[in-house]
Amino acid sequence: MLINRILILFFILSLTIFKIVDAGYTLSVKGKKLIYTGANVDFKITEMVLTSQKVLPDYSITFTCDTSNASGPVCSSIDMDFTKLAGLVVVKGAKLKSPNTVYTIDVKTNPIPYPLPTEIKWEPPTTAGAAALMTGDFLLFGEDVSTLNGVYNSKQVSLGVTSNTDATKIMVKSPGGYGTMKVGFGSAVFTVNFSSPVVSSVSIANNLITITGKNFWIDKKVINVKLGQDDISASIVSSDTSKITIDYDSKYSSNASVLVTVGGNAQTLPYYVSIPSYPQSIDKSVSKGTGGLITISGKCLKGAGASVTSVLVGEYTCAVVGAQLSSELMCQLPPATKENGSKDLKVVVTIDGIKNTNELLYSYGIPQITKIDQKPGTSLFTITGSNLGKTGSIIRALTAGAATPLDLSVVGFDDEKESYLTFNLPTNCSKSAVTVFDGQDTSNNFDLTPSPFITNLKGLPSTDGEQINFVGGYLDPTAKASISLVDARNQSVDCSDFLINPDSSSATCKLAPGCGPIKSTILVGDSSLKLDFNYQSPTSLVATQLSDNKLEISGKNLGPNSKYIKIVVNGNELVASSLANGTASFDLPSSFLSDSDATISVDGIKNSDSDQLNVQLQPIAKSITPSQTSGSIVTVQGSFFNKKDNNIKVMVGNQSCDSLTVVDAQTLTCSAPPGSGVKNAVSFLVKGTESKLSSPLFLVYNPPTIMSSTSVKQVEGGQVTIYGTNFEQTLITVNVGNKSCDNVTVLDSTKLTCSVSKQTTVDSSLANKKLAVNVTVNGQSGNGEVFEYDNEALNTETPKPTEKPTEKPTEKPTEKPTPSPVEKNIENNSSNYISYSLIFIFSLLIIQII
Repeated sequence: MLINRILILFFILSLTIFKIVDAGYTLSVKGKKLIYTGANVDFKITEMVLTSQKVLPDYSITFTCDTSNASGPVCSSIDMDFTKLAGLVVVKGAKLKSPNTVYTIDVKTNPIPYPLPTEIKWEPPTTAGAAALMTGDFLLFGEDVSTLNGVYNSKQVSLGVTSNTDATKIMVKSPGGYGTMKVGFGSAVFTVNFSSPVVSSVSIANNLITITGKNFWIDKKVINVKLGQDDISASIVSSDTSKITIDYDSKYSSNASVLVTVGGNAQTLPYYVSIPSYPQSIDKSVSKGTGGLITISGKCLKGAGASVTSVLVGEYTCAVVGAQLSSELMCQLPPATKENGSKDLKVVVTIDGIKNTNELLYSYGIPQITKIDQKPGTSLFTITGSNLGKTGSIIRALTAGAATPLDLSVVGFDDEKESYLTFNLPTNCSKSAVTVFDGQDTSNNFDLTPSPFITNLKGLPSTDGEQINFVGGYLDPTAKASISLVDARNQSVDCSDFLINPDSSSATCKLAPGCGPIKSTILVGDSSLKLDFNYQSPTSLVATQLSDNKLEISGKNLGPNSKYIKIVVNGNELVASSLANGTASFDLPSSFLSDSDATISVDGIKNSDSDQLNVQLQPIAKSITPSQTSGSIVTVQGSFFNKKDNNIKVMVGNQSCDSLTVVDAQTLTCSAPPGSGVKNAVSFLVKGTESKLSSPLFLVYNPPTIMSSTSVKQVEGGQVTIYGTNFEQTLITVNVGNKSCDNVTVLDSTKLTCSVSKQTTVDSSLANKKLAVNVTVNGQSGNGEVFEYDNEALNTETPKPTEKPTEKPTEKPTEKPTPSPVEKNIENNSSNYISYSLIFIFSLLIIQII
């Protein structure tokens, strides 16, 4: 545009003030006329003839000259037809002195100026090089123009010219180029600009930007390209006159201007292009059931500034989360639906209204199994993988030989990641092909060979022996199988006729009698299956006390051998002494007590809580110590006395033995009532009923003893007092010597009185002689030579048993108590304080004196 304006201005000036100075004539153009003004010339111009050797015919321009001008003639042409002004010029004229004689003027000796081109307009030549229309006046005046001379990049170039029937329009062919070029018309030279670059389209694919248009150049070094504010010229890969290819990794998605400048000649108007995002990949396939966070990687995934980004995956809105990078964005994909599908979904990233143009397809994850693990000893299996779904998924197991698969329910799942499912495989299944169907897609096949297992027995065997049923799964009935069992002592136990049942879930054998725990090993093919079990625990237990040292326990499952039977009564363990007909016998120590929660075990297998063993031991009395006739504390020896039992009572005849105290399980004491004799029946009552297991007992009262007696005179006789023990009024007789002492009165158990008959004469042989006193109480007698006649009748005081004098304890002198360490410390400190005080006072006195 600038070059055109300069040319226009140049030609306007030429048109208005154009004047060429020649030797004789000067030329000016006024309108359609040529005006020649002569000076010092001797001829006038009468005619100019243009002879075109091309298309146009010859054209004559006639002049009229005014010779009255003193400076010289002024010759004016007729109005010219500019479209015919082409070709070589023949100038005709006449001498001023001979105006009627016309001749051809030799322009070499008499140069006549020709009009120069004016009003030149040339369509800017393209950089590719092509003929362009040039318009103007006097373009072909004076010569037959076939070429124009030009200078491009300091080099001479030739521009081909073609004309047509209009001398104001010619076609000028320029060479290819860029920037500016100088073109000469005769002696006139002007500058022309090549056409400005024009961008017609811009395409962006991945990191390649392709600019299509015209007036570019083959040398990328002279091309400048701006994308928005970014100069991307250095990234130009290739260029020609119609296309520029740029390897530029755009950072942002935006609407940006493209401005191309070639050799300093910029395009007139910028071209605007949308730089779309370029999503290339998505990191993972999320589960259809949960959706999830996905990461989209690519280019231009962020706007240049504050921008609005949205992501569509098929019909699903994937909400953008977190900070966006130009190379990465994250979004939360919702769960898939059957209506909107889950496969080959087109991903559309829109940033500020600009959508990606490349195609990226996404599919939700389909179930994929990576491994299946069996929980040892069970039919529970865990499928590990990805996109496995949740409770809505179906696990299909096609067992070898089956026509259709089994549809199995999910019993456990990963709620967050859908990375595992758990299910139970029927125990009669063998090797199977397992798949997961999530409602839309089916996973890969995974071959599963379940491991056989044994879990338990259908029921524990009786100690009498019986057929047992092993419960398990995946046991192959066609495989080689065997069983071996050992008891707690590692001794073999027979279980004959071992058989795996056709259901593959159980096996049976006939177990021999036994007891206690059993370790079994079952071999099925290459698998070794172990199961520990035990015979049934003792049941239906009844404890019976037979005697003071025998206890029988009857029941079921007591086993075949008494040495394995033990009872625990109040923490005391006892082994059975014998076993016969389901009844075990025990020898009871006398120290045992009743226990309502006793236990019994057979080879270590205890009775259950529901089969309680109540051992109630009836207390048994075996002996009783004698009592004083006045009544005294007696000791009963026996078995199974319980201090907590308040229902024991001892009766002597029909009198109670009070103050009963249980000393230990074999001893009790009570206070016997007064009585006498040796045949006093003792009753041992438990809960008000006489014990049938206790032996017959009799309380023996101690016989009387004679200690002393008062005296009387032989000739007088009279009442004497006899002292001793165990006197009792019942069935009592007293003899003094060989005579009865009548009128017996028992004052207490240690003193009685009776009357000694008088003698008519004094028997000298009895003087100073001790006579025997015999007291008989209820058949028990006591003797003592304690009576002596007192002729002086002085022996009247009641004799007292000799008592050991009471020794007065020797008093020890009061000793000063030994002071404690604390007291010593106080004492020492006190002494120290006194010493310090005295020293202090003494020091004060000395200071005062000084």
